[in-house]
Amino acid sequence: MHGAINRGLQAYVCEIFSKEIWEDTCGRAELGSYNFETMLSYDDEITDRVLEALSKVLKRDRSDILEDFGTFVVSESTLQSVRKLLRFGGENYVEFLQSLEDVHDRAKVAMPDFDVPKFELETQADNQFILNYRFEKLGFGAVFLGLLRGMADDYGALILIDHIPKRDGNVDVDQFEISLLHMGWPEVAQDTLVVS
Repeated sequence: MHGAINRGLQAYVCEIFSKEIWEDTCGRAELGSYNFETMLSYDDEITDRVLEALSKVLKRDRSDILEDFGTFVVSESTLQSVRKLLRFGGENYVEFLQSLEDVHDRAKVAMPDFDVPKFELETQADNQFILNYRFEKLGFGAVFLGLLRGMADDYGALILIDHIPKRDGNVDVDQFEISLLHMGWPEVAQDTLVVS
């Protein structure tokens, strides 16, 4: 697993819960350190141990933790650069969804050793989409569920989304069924806001 993911998990736990929770998690996962380096790669088994330990410390399912982490990635200032990068995908939520098909190839050009899923978008009807997700790291579809919800909020879009986890051998082939109920809220100039 790329160090950026592990470092992101570290930031998520320290900021949302506490540094003590992170240190407890690392201790239970039997890591030799409390810190991950962003530009290094780590064995997937290390990330799995961290997630298993965190699940026990927080008494929450791994998928719930990963979904929250996905939302954290695009909504908190700590990882603001990720949200800004994703916003280059378009002016609205539909354009963002369409841009996801290019994410894998673009990311591989910039960071060849970074693990990135592949996406394929199907338009079912007006404002109805199926996003197909293929990733060799098992169980990480929940991260993208949180990310998709967080980006909808960022665009001001109102969505309903169902995550359907599937597996093809050692590869996740999840589907996200997305209903766009409202494209987005109009921008309001800051100087027109009135506080009473």
